[in-house]
Amino acid sequence: MDYEQILYEVTDGVAVITMNRPDRMNAMTLTMGGEIRAAMQAASDDASVKAIVLTGAGKGFCAGADAARLSNTAAGGAKEVEPLPNAGAIEGGLEISEGFGAKYTYLTTVPKPVIAAMNGAAVGVGLVMALFCDMRICSAKAKLGTAFARRGMAAEYGLAWLLPRLVGPSKALDLLYSARIVTGEEAERMGLVDRAVAPEDVLSEAMDYARMIATECSPRSTRVMKDLVYRSMIQSMDEAQVSAEEELQAALKSDDFREGIAAWQEKRAPAFTGT
Repeated sequence: MDYEQILYEVTDGVAVITMNRPDRMNAMTLTMGGEIRAAMQAASDDASVKAIVLTGAGKGFCAGADAARLSNTAAGGAKEVEPLPNAGAIEGGLEISEGFGAKYTYLTTVPKPVIAAMNGAAVGVGLVMALFCDMRICSAKAKLGTAFARRGMAAEYGLAWLLPRLVGPSKALDLLYSARIVTGEEAERMGLVDRAVAPEDVLSEAMDYARMIATECSPRSTRVMKDLVYRSMIQSMDEAQVSAEEELQAALKSDDFREGIAAWQEKRAPAFTGT
C-alpha cells in the first residue's frame, strides 16, 4: 500500500518503518498510527523479513500525540474517524491474550523481533509505543517522558502495566507522577531502554542487531521465544514451565533445529526456513 506519514523499506531481511513527520517531531496522528500497524502487518506477512526496526525521521522518534488532536479533544470536538485500523492483534501473529491486541500493545503480537531505534524525543504515546517494542536502542541525548500527569491525563495504552515490569514500581511511579524528562543515558541506567549510544549511531546499531538476527538466528525460535516471554508475564511459574516444555519438544522436531545443529557441526552459516 501507499503510505502518507511513514516510510517502509526492506533490506537484508530487515523491515524499517520510519515515522515521517519530521517537521512535527513525528507527533502521532490517527493516520500515522494506522499506517504503522499496516506496515507491521506487511512485515509479518513477508517471509523475507526476519526482524523489524521502528524509528523516526529527523530529530525525533515520536513527540507524543499531535497537539491539534489533543486541543480538539479538550474542546469537546467531534471524535476523528480512524482511516486505518490502529489496533487488533496482528493477523497470523502471536495469540497471547485479548489485551495484547489493543492499540500499541499489538506490537507484542508481531511474530518477529521489533526493535525501536529511538533517534530522539519519545514522549507520551511515543514512549508507550517504544516500550511495547521488544528492544530499545536510544540516543544518549534523547529526551524521554510520560507527559500524562502534566496534561491531566491517565497512563495510556497499558503503560501502567508495562512500566513497573521494566523499571520497578517506584521508578515507574516517579516517571508517571512527575512526568519529568529523562535522557537516554538515565533511561539506560534505570532499564527503560536497553542501550544508549551516540545520536549518529542509533539507526546503525539497531540495523546491525536486526541483521544479526536475520542472518544468524532461527525465525521459528525468535517467534516462539517472543511468545513465551510475553505469555509468561501473565502466567504462573508452573504454567510458564509447561509452555516452555511443550515448545521445546516441538522445536526438537523442527526443520530449523535440524539445520541449526547441522550448520554448527559443519561450521557454516545456517539457512533457516522458519519451520
